[in-house]
Amino acid sequence: MVATGAKAQNSTAAQQWREVASAPDFFHEMALLQSLGQDLHERAAVLSRLHKMWATHDVLRRPAIAYLMCQLGDRSGVEAGDYDTGRELEPDGAAAGANATDQAFRTLILYGTRQHHRRLLAFLRLSDDPLRKRDNLCENLLALSSTNNGPGLPVGYPREQFPLELPVACLDYTEEVGTIVSAPGGTVHSQMGARQGAIQEGSMTVSGVTGAYTQRGCDYGAQTIQNLTSRDFGHRVTDSISQRDKAIKAIKKWWVESNTATQRRVTSPG
Repeated sequence: MVATGAKAQNSTAAQQWREVASAPDFFHEMALLQSLGQDLHERAAVLSRLHKMWATHDVLRRPAIAYLMCQLGDRSGVEAGDYDTGRELEPDGAAAGANATDQAFRTLILYGTRQHHRRLLAFLRLSDDPLRKRDNLCENLLALSSTNNGPGLPVGYPREQFPLELPVACLDYTEEVGTIVSAPGGTVHSQMGARQGAIQEGSMTVSGVTGAYTQRGCDYGAQTIQNLTSRDFGHRVTDSISQRDKAIKAIKKWWVESNTATQRRVTSPG
């Protein structure tokens, strides 16, 4: 029975590898490799292929390759870079740079070192930010925190390892970043894919009365923290700015108290 199960598993993997070899484009190939990489017996081969792709594919593909490598336990591809070149690359066309930027931010957020995180924090102190690095940071933090706002966390990523100091830093960024669609009394569910040209792939299902609400970087930070900690600090995207600011103040108070308590436990005599 065990031998039969192993044979079936090998047959499935072989079929997936054939599909990888005939994948019509980069995104299909990456999706297949992500699936194959969940099989521990195939992971080494998947990582080997990803390393070859890193060396041979366009530099704009490196962040996506590195992100998958990290998910499979290999952080050798983590690097920082500027990818908003405006250069087109099929199949996502003019959005290739934006896709690469998103993947680079997500890789650095989830798998970066303390040095990488310090660099991300420095973006929030930029006085001149033509590439919107501050906005990209806040947007990608929110996108990682919930599948309602983006891809969410990768399968198996320990939520407790998320660097909360990053969204906490966003709590002081009061510039407008984007818009969130909400359905008070209803639901909004979105699935985000890669950008194809000027179009963001994905789907959104909305029920109830909808509204679009302009959000600041601090609002994205607050939502990120609420999503990841499962704590309700009272921040609602539909509330007035004064109400949202009250919730943000409560989050800051909780963060200071949490870190103070941690420091006391660390420094207390055993």
